[in-house]
Amino acid sequence: MDIENFKTTLQNVSPISEDEWRNFEQYFSCRKLHKNEVLWNKGEICNHLIFINKGLIYCFYDKFDKEIVTNLYFENSVFYNDYSFIQQEPSILTYIALEMTEVIVVPRIALYEMFDKYKSFERLGRMMVEKNYAFSLKKGLNFNVNNAEEKYLNLLTSTPSVIQRVSLKIIASYLNITPEHLSRIRKKIFVSTS
Repeated sequence: MDIENFKTTLQNVSPISEDEWRNFEQYFSCRKLHKNEVLWNKGEICNHLIFINKGLIYCFYDKFDKEIVTNLYFENSVFYNDYSFIQQEPSILTYIALEMTEVIVVPRIALYEMFDKYKSFERLGRMMVEKNYAFSLKKGLNFNVNNAEEKYLNLLTSTPSVIQRVSLKIIASYLNITPEHLSRIRKKIFVSTS
């Protein structure tokens, strides 16, 4: 598996020396997930950082026997289950591959060793957390301020391939609307652009 994408993604956040990178990459393992294969189940403790080299993962929780989608992770995403990873408590979310997905897996313990050993990694970790926090704030504002059509258009703008790769049911759940409402929005947009 190509790890250069992972290196580039991290380097774009904060510089890492070649020696530090070589030390870091010894901890990597690569994993291929089949479509609908679970990465993490609800109730498990998240002990790994994930980088998606190829593919797509979504996460959700169950509410009244319905999947409530909280996130979609595409290529070049770096993530973990924040609360479970940091607090070492069971996750309330389930993470599933939506298509054949290749990931790089980094154990939590290795990440913390790198933080202790290299100031640059501690800085990288802080900057990644800040970047993810800022993204969460922006996503929250988008979801709380914008109407359903605006949320859908923002999703299409940020991730144009979402329509080809994710079912409308999952997109609707992610946008916190019904599939029927999403169909009306899509029809309205199609009519206005025709």
